[in-house]
Amino acid sequence: MANTDVVSVRSVLKTTNRSLIRVLAQTRYRFATMGAVAVLLALLTLFLATQAYSVSSELFRGIVETNSTTVDASERALQYIAQASQAAADYAMLTSDTPLFEQAQNNIFRNFSSFRDEMSRLDANLQTDDERSAFIVADTMTYSRFWRHVSNLVAQRTNDAVARREYLESDNHVRSWINPALEELETLNFDQMVRAGESAGGIIFGQIVLFAIVAANLVLLLTYLSFQLRQKVRRYLTPGIDIAMILSYVTFWVILGNLLNAPGQINTMIQSAYRSVSASSRVLVDANLANRAESSVLIDTDKFQIWNERFDEAIQHIELRICGRPGCSETTFLQGTGRFNIQVALNAQQISRENSDAIDNIIPLVANVTFNGEAEELEAARLAFRDYVNTNVELRKLIEVGDLEGAIAFNTGMDIGNSQEVFERFAAAMTDLSKINRGVFDQIWQTERPTLQTNQLIFGFIGYLAIAILVIIGVSHRIREL
Repeated sequence: MANTDVVSVRSVLKTTNRSLIRVLAQTRYRFATMGAVAVLLALLTLFLATQAYSVSSELFRGIVETNSTTVDASERALQYIAQASQAAADYAMLTSDTPLFEQAQNNIFRNFSSFRDEMSRLDANLQTDDERSAFIVADTMTYSRFWRHVSNLVAQRTNDAVARREYLESDNHVRSWINPALEELETLNFDQMVRAGESAGGIIFGQIVLFAIVAANLVLLLTYLSFQLRQKVRRYLTPGIDIAMILSYVTFWVILGNLLNAPGQINTMIQSAYRSVSASSRVLVDANLANRAESSVLIDTDKFQIWNERFDEAIQHIELRICGRPGCSETTFLQGTGRFNIQVALNAQQISRENSDAIDNIIPLVANVTFNGEAEELEAARLAFRDYVNTNVELRKLIEVGDLEGAIAFNTGMDIGNSQEVFERFAAAMTDLSKINRGVFDQIWQTERPTLQTNQLIFGFIGYLAIAILVIIGVSHRIREL
């Protein structure tokens, strides 16, 4: 009887041991499988994170180094050809005994050389047939018409009648052909930048979704594995798995925050900053048109009324580009203790369809005030603009009374209150406004580039590689105890 009981107990113990061994084996296999899956997920997340960072960085780089480069080149080409034409006007108008005479001649060649450099940059970065067509028009009319007439002007400067006729022909080609072609090129390039920014947001969001799905599953799996090990092994901590779990949460939220921030930064670069850079450039183009109309009326007094109408048209466009409606520059852009006048911005946002069409649907500058210093520069530009309009009234009076010599001196002089001095003050304020916005554009890129590269390495690569290694260590450690 006793022997039978002993055999029975031994049989039960063997069965229990076999069952326990089988359960432990299943548990080891289960934890090993989950660990392997976690390692694979960590490596897959590593790949998706580094890819998302690379794609985001490349999109930023494309906007900065490709899109903005072509827009910049278009805008600078517009300004340099305008300055070359203005210098030609001064050269045709002034006499050789005037101090500014030789300077005007130097300005012709210096500005035209800069113009050629910008055209070379444009030629190297043309991307569409429309861009190529606009470039060909600008390039052809520059060398076959504008520069031929300017060269004749310089060669025959001793003949006032011929020199002035050659200037008027050259400037006519700038107004009728070169400016419109370059403006079209600038518009095409800026629109391309806007589209690149919009598509970048969608591309980055797609990368975020792929990363978030895999990374979130990794977080959940590591959390589950950590708590399961606590129950099975009866250890409060499993260092490898617990550290991997915490690291997965940290890397997930850091990377998600970085990538979600990228589309907003791209939008700020283009819509808030570069849109004002482009709008400022267009203001300066119209300002140069107005300035050359003033010079042309002194060269071609028989068409006094026509040149004045062209001046008035350019002035109207400047005003619309700055604040959105005729007469709006008569209202201060600052109020109280230097605060921006919000009502001015609201009025500009309600620009009429007709006025918007007149300025190529570009948002008025006061409707896009975003950064520190913009309002102050716009107010400085407004004051200089009003002074410039008033100096034109004085200039017309001098011409009407037949004081052409006095009108030329007033138009070209740099004494305080003279036409050219006021124009330079206005141009300087607009240039400073552009620099503020361009500075923000560049600063975002200079911040985002190292941030994306550093976080790609630290969180995207090292972070998830460390998670994979920690999972292997943690699972191996606890399996040996089972």
